[in-house]
Amino acid sequence: MKLSFIRYLILSLLFMGCLAWVSCSKELSATGNPTTYTIQFTDVVGIAPLKLDTVYTNTLNQEFLVSAFKYYISDIELYSKNGKVISLQGIYHLVDASDSTTMAVSFPAPVDSLTAFSFLIGLDSAIDISGNQNGDLNPSKGMYLSRTDGYIMAKLEGISPSSTAQGYQFNYDINGFAGPENVLRRVTFALPGIPLNLNPIIPDTVVISLDADVDAWFQGPHLLSINQYPTCITPGALASDYADNYADMFTLRNVQVK
Repeated sequence: MKLSFIRYLILSLLFMGCLAWVSCSKELSATGNPTTYTIQFTDVVGIAPLKLDTVYTNTLNQEFLVSAFKYYISDIELYSKNGKVISLQGIYHLVDASDSTTMAVSFPAPVDSLTAFSFLIGLDSAIDISGNQNGDLNPSKGMYLSRTDGYIMAKLEGISPSSTAQGYQFNYDINGFAGPENVLRRVTFALPGIPLNLNPIIPDTVVISLDADVDAWFQGPHLLSINQYPTCITPGALASDYADNYADMFTLRNVQVK
């Protein structure tokens, strides 16, 4: 009798443990403790890490070196398996190749069964004309034009022997937030291991690593030669073409849950 009771107790504990494991492993809705998400950016040229003031050759066989490379991301959205969209307002982050501390952005969001995420390259019209100039929107960052013109959404500057501009410089300050030729572009990434199931009890840290390829600025939907286009600093069709190209510069390298 005593042995049977012990056996019963052990089986009961095992059964309860199995129930707890199943409960923690099920797909989750947007409840529980917030999870920390980090998007980690690595600037590259092809497969080589970008180093400022270093000579590279683009896919058009033109040598160039980069002296400045910056871009805004904003309006991050997380997509769940059940079709729910978690929209994260108020995140405006400037990635600057000259400042290693800007190569990641972190934010809290509810846990969920995530399948994809997206963000806007640039800043929407409301921010451009709002006069909000704090943090990464501060004019000292070198991306603000005026209350009328708003912000530079993405910047690429450097020197190339292919450039016909003075001092062999090339300068792409891509801006324009209104009209059919605006340069706002939303990019979306499917997450590997769909869906990404997170723990509702113990908050996870999700690290999403993206590569940003400078070479995409010169080729993609449009072939944009440094020789033919050494400068683009005003809104219009050319700026929109550059935005089409750099919308393809991101590659999802990996996702880690810690």
